[in-house]
Amino acid sequence: MKKLILSAVICLFSSALFAQLSSPVNLGFHTGLVSTKADTDFGGLSGIKEKADNGMMIGAFLRVNLNKWYLQPELNYVTRKSSVEVMGDSYDFKTKSLDVPILLGYKIVKLPAFKLRAFAGPVASFTVDDNVKSTVEGAIDSDFKGAVWNGKFGAGIDVWKLTLDVDYEVGFSDVAEQLKQNMVNVTVGFKLF
Repeated sequence: MKKLILSAVICLFSSALFAQLSSPVNLGFHTGLVSTKADTDFGGLSGIKEKADNGMMIGAFLRVNLNKWYLQPELNYVTRKSSVEVMGDSYDFKTKSLDVPILLGYKIVKLPAFKLRAFAGPVASFTVDDNVKSTVEGAIDSDFKGAVWNGKFGAGIDVWKLTLDVDYEVGFSDVAEQLKQNMVNVTVGFKLF
């Protein structure tokens, strides 16, 4: 009798777990590391060194599951840092933004407790704050645009409620005159349901 009750409890727990894992809609939070590299175009000047620097990201996502496909809008707060050296003069860029990616994904491997995914989509990035520091006083105008478009593509895995994503984000438009930002993002998340 004890074995029968134990088996019934395990079956109920397992079916409840797998039903939750295959929910048509997931809501979750994620955070991660953002490595940003400036992409400058100073009219073909030589001696330009672009250096990547690390920032951070925190945000929320909503995943609408459509069998093997999914649609995932996100809202993320992102800090980005990068630097450029032009003929010995250095420029450090720091931006803070609210990013809204709309990602279309495909589940390459779809098991009840494990998924391997690929995704891509546009990102609308709205500048909240910007800062430029330079070794040359008054040499640069820190007039960053209020909104820019980026695109991202990457891959991720889900293990039960945990997510891990790695993606590359390319700047489609200049964040300031002759300056774009390209990013590598690594995020870890947790699906609430």
